[in-house]
Amino acid sequence: MRWLIPFVAVLLLWTTSTAGPSKPLVFVAYESQRLQSYVGKYPSDLFKAEPAIKKRLKSLLGTNYSFFMNRMETEMPIENDQGALVVRGCMAHNCGIEEAVMVINLADGKLHCAIKSSKFGGKFKVFSEDKAHTPPALNRAMQQ
Repeated sequence: MRWLIPFVAVLLLWTTSTAGPSKPLVFVAYESQRLQSYVGKYPSDLFKAEPAIKKRLKSLLGTNYSFFMNRMETEMPIENDQGALVVRGCMAHNCGIEEAVMVINLADGKLHCAIKSSKFGGKFKVFSEDKAHTPPALNRAMQQ
């Protein structure tokens, strides 16, 4: 009977998820911990080691994917901003004018991106897997 309580606890963790029914909480926690290991590293390290993120980014950005990646020429170290991984870069010799930001919400794994370019009137254009819940870290990153 003593084994039943830990078994039920593990079962509840496995079937309960804040990221939706297809992603168990245990999986989300593991993925979050793995992604946090990139803090202090560069975006190219993340993209090389995490092809699934690159694939999702391509899907999210569509024809703007290469446009985004061209703005990652000059990379900044990845940061954790209050539970969100912040990936930033800019086009060589055009920082402040041509920029790219990707934020991964570590609570649910959703991607949120912004591209700043003269193509968009010098403003950021936002792309999000969850438009209703854009993390504050993306807004802060766009103001820097």
